[in-house]
Amino acid sequence: MSTRPSDSLTTEEPSLDADTVERDVADLLYQNGVGVPALTLVAAAFMVAVMPSVREHSPLALGAWLGVQLLIAAVRAIDIAQRAARRRVPGWSGHAEIVRFGAGVVATAAAWAAFPLLFFHQLDPTELATMAIIPCALAGGSAAILGASPVLAIVFGAAMLLPGSLMFLFTPGGQNELLGIGGVLFFGFVVLSTGVTHRGTMAAIATMRANQRLQAALRETLDSLEERIDERTADLEFEIREREKYGMELARLAMHDPLTGLYNRDTLTRKLFDELAEAQAAGEKIAVLFLDLDRFKDVNDLHGHHAGDQVLREIVKRLRANVPHDSMLARWGGDEFVFAQRVSAYAIEGQEIGERLRRSISAPIAIGSKTVIVDVTIGVAVYPEHGESAGDLIQAADIAMYAAKQAGRGRIRTFDRTMASVLDRRHHLERALRDAIPRNELWLEYQPVVDVDARRCTSLEALLRWDSPGFGVVAPAEFIPIAERTGEIGAIGRWVLEQACLAAANWSGSAPPAVSVNVSVAQIAAGTLLDDVRAALAQSGLPASRLHLEVTETLFASEHAQTVPTLTALRALGIRISLDDFGTGFSSLSYLGSLPIDAIKIDKSFIAGVEVRSRAIVEAIQSLARAFGLDVVAEGVETAEQAALLASIGVPAFQGYFFARPAPPESVPAATREAVEAMATLR
Repeated sequence: MSTRPSDSLTTEEPSLDADTVERDVADLLYQNGVGVPALTLVAAAFMVAVMPSVREHSPLALGAWLGVQLLIAAVRAIDIAQRAARRRVPGWSGHAEIVRFGAGVVATAAAWAAFPLLFFHQLDPTELATMAIIPCALAGGSAAILGASPVLAIVFGAAMLLPGSLMFLFTPGGQNELLGIGGVLFFGFVVLSTGVTHRGTMAAIATMRANQRLQAALRETLDSLEERIDERTADLEFEIREREKYGMELARLAMHDPLTGLYNRDTLTRKLFDELAEAQAAGEKIAVLFLDLDRFKDVNDLHGHHAGDQVLREIVKRLRANVPHDSMLARWGGDEFVFAQRVSAYAIEGQEIGERLRRSISAPIAIGSKTVIVDVTIGVAVYPEHGESAGDLIQAADIAMYAAKQAGRGRIRTFDRTMASVLDRRHHLERALRDAIPRNELWLEYQPVVDVDARRCTSLEALLRWDSPGFGVVAPAEFIPIAERTGEIGAIGRWVLEQACLAAANWSGSAPPAVSVNVSVAQIAAGTLLDDVRAALAQSGLPASRLHLEVTETLFASEHAQTVPTLTALRALGIRISLDDFGTGFSSLSYLGSLPIDAIKIDKSFIAGVEVRSRAIVEAIQSLARAFGLDVVAEGVETAEQAALLASIGVPAFQGYFFARPAPPESVPAATREAVEAMATLR
């Protein structure tokens, strides 16, 4: 492998030979690489520290790997320390110094490339994500450190990214494939960054040493540029193919749950709607069973989420083996399933089905050398006795399931009118919500988001509130799903946009803050969001740059094909898009680089434990966001200790009670001052 700078802009003065340019390259490599041995050793130690699975299964191999890293780092540090003495020798060879430095880079790269090859199949999902993130961070820095020698930079980036990416690509599982694709694409990004950095480095050398071989160097550069164009063309063709594959995967996800292959909730609801129409015409009954697993959380906590996924897949096999092939079976949530089938007499057939499913699920499940046992609680609703619509029947079965859990779990219970109060409340809330806007029952509160470096409030999130005369203050978590299900979310979403933009347009100051508005899946699915936003901006006069929209991760796992085009069009207007509650939904490293988003908001569940158990997760998210050029906001910051720790990690923006509580429109100036004052207490 040649590490000569002949692949670059090797310009020189007439009196300077090629070795002079190579000396300049060697100087740059050693200057930029002073702290690299320590950095790679720290990264290796961190990798070992967060890999309990490897420490458990292959402690000797892991220790040997870390020992090799320590040896390489020591040798490289000694080489760097001796560099000054070698440089004082007259006629020292630049090429020899580049080769010496390159040997250390190659050795380091080889050691890192060995990690996924040795330990990949021993890692759990969290460790796999860490294994993907750390090499990405190291590879991302290689373009700047090794920019003077693109061969070394690309070799290092390839060794850091491609072995793990190939392991992901050849390991079954949609998420593994996406991680592999993300790694390969990120390698392409490293290659492009290396080219940019290298050209800048060589331009600086050329400026210092204006040379008479400019024409030859330019021809050489043009040849290199043509080669890069060919490489980029190949990369674009590959990216197009990958996007087509991704589109096909999204189409599949539109109807099915990616983990189990069952229908998702939207597909089940549509199919149940059609089935109810046929059952009504035929005078038949339909039984809807809502299944919720018991003790499943213990499996995840004790054995990890990978074991939990295995349990879910095994349970799905058992469910399919015990229900007719023409029945409807869906994964409703994390450990919730819904089953629906026509029955002639539920008291006989439905009860037998429920008992058969419960017995099958509660049988021991082997996970490797271990055995786990889960149970299931089942709620039942029957058409037409307990509801005449798909939504009512599923709600009734859900209510019956919770009633069964309260009676002791592991039971089957059919909906009855004693449970109707819960369902009645939902119905009354639906009716009351239709009149909430004309009756002026809705209002907005605003919570500041503060920037660490700027020490100011950059935006305020608009939070919807409802005070119903019949029900009092209703939590958004209760009435927003109702609004989405009934279609009222369209009118409510427009109202929120209008009010938030009008309020923000009146905020004063030389650099008034932006306003952030949450957008639901249903609003984008309706296809009117872009027009609603344009209308709100036009009515208020608010610049588009001062409107931020927040979406959740589950939006990108839905069946709505207009999601990405809609958000892309909104960004084209100058609107900023944030991914809310990051880490709790459709989390996948591979999609972050392609989605039309500007920032991610770390979910408050991670912030609450950042001082004890989730610091590594927050650091990983911060590093990941930096790699993709995304901003980060930490939600739910409630203490000074949390804020100080997050600031030390490098999180740039905060939101939470420590800075300010949500405030009504008239109190926004006071809330922003309070948030800035709280920020000033951090050191």
